[in-house]
This record gives sequence, C-alpha cells and structure tokens, in this order.
Amino acid sequence: MLYNLHYSNKYNFLPLLPKLLGVNHLQEPVQRPHGFPVFQWFYCVKGQGEFIINGQRSIISKGQGLLIYPHISHSYKGLTSDWTVHLIGFGGNACTEILQTLHMLESGVYHFSNSDIFPTHIENLLYLSQRNITEKETELSKACYSMLLDLSPCIRQIHNTTATYENELVRKLIDYMEEKYACDISLNELADYVNLSKEYMCNLFKHTMHQTIMQYLQTVRISRARIFLIQYPEKHVAEIAHMCGFESPSYFGKVFKKIAGCTPDNFRR
Repeated sequence: MLYNLHYSNKYNFLPLLPKLLGVNHLQEPVQRPHGFPVFQWFYCVKGQGEFIINGQRSIISKGQGLLIYPHISHSYKGLTSDWTVHLIGFGGNACTEILQTLHMLESGVYHFSNSDIFPTHIENLLYLSQRNITEKETELSKACYSMLLDLSPCIRQIHNTTATYENELVRKLIDYMEEKYACDISLNELADYVNLSKEYMCNLFKHTMHQTIMQYLQTVRISRARIFLIQYPEKHVAEIAHMCGFESPSYFGKVFKKIAGCTPDNFRR
C-alpha cells in the first residue's frame, strides 16, 4: 500500500520530510528516464526484483535494500510475481548533506545486517502520519532522521552489477506511454511514433520488457490511479478512471483488482 504525504510550504525549512510511504507494497514495474524528484529507500520484504541505473543491472532479494538519489534515470521491476517492498520517499533542505554524512553516498543496492530496522521505522512513520497531532510535520522529520541514523551502521553497498543494454526504441515507447497514459493509445499509433511495423514493435517490446505493450500501459495507468485515489479523495472512482485513460469504470475496476489485488474503493480506504 502506498501513502502520499502532503504539507504546506511553511514546512520547507525542515531538513528531512517524508513525502511517500509504502508498506508491504506489491511493486509494479517502473521506468523513469528522468528520475524521481525525491530520495527513495526501498527494503525487499519478499520475492526478487531488478534495478537498472547507468546501464548497470542489479538483483534485489529479501533482506536487501535500494537507495535512489533524485533526478537520476533508473528502472526497476519484479523478477518474481510476489516482489514486495517497504519504501520511503523523502525530501528536505539538508537531505544530501545528511545522507553523505551517514555514508549513504550513492544510488545502488545495499545489504542490511539487521532485518528489523527498516520495517519498524516505516510502521512508526505511517502511524505518525495518520495521527491527528500538533506539529506532525516536525515529528515526521525527526522520525525520518532517526530512521536514517539507525540504518547507517547496518547497511553495506553491494556492487554485483552487470552491464545491460536498454533498447532506445523501447525507451521511446515507454516515455510516450508514461506521458500520454490518459489518452486512448493504440498499437498503430505507437508503431507510427517509432516508425516500425506493429508486429516488429510488439515483439521487440515483449522481448525486452517480458510483457506486452498493453500490459505495460495498464500497469502505468493503475500506478497513476493508486496515487490519484489517495491524492484526490473528493473525486469519484469513475473520475479517477477517466483521468487514467479508462473510458469504462467497470473495466477500470476489473483491471485495478487484477493488478493491485483489491478494488479501487478498498484501496482508497
């Protein structure tokens, strides 16, 4: 489950501030050519995934974690259908300095010598985020700092990467789908965009990504829907469906349950 945290601008002075929390999140494939705007820490609870950055591929297994600095091109996806993670995305005006001081020097895969620290802190952060208390933002900032302090002595970066080649045509297709996911995208339209035959394009994408183009597009749309369901609690599910490129709310519900494991209403609750 993912939780987006929102704050007013008056808290921008805080050195650390959680922006995104994930607890037992069944991780969908993610392709971010331009990176993500905040720092991210992941911890693998179950299954196995792969992480690609700077043309290098790493495998992430249970008991290992993943640190990603902002605005760095990367992708990750499950190698098993049950790849489940805890995660935190955080910003703040002293993030880089704090991470560098704590020897979290670069994006990559890390081994955890203590398997309890990450889950314990994530649960505490989620508990704080849902409480109605004064100065919640300050308490969350303290809790985020405490988490990083406790992580520092029990992590060790793993350098078991292998070179990988990312097909530029596939990247171009992914960029297009992630930008136009709310539109009615057809295979013919995509084939024209990359100047390939539809058959060759589909085979190339499936060989590279191990899923069809339409499966990937559905994953992108449901990933956006998860965020919008939490970000816009006032909007009806049918509105969220339309925002994510689904004309039929009932079909949206069917696809959402298949990918997320629950209905949109249950996910929102």
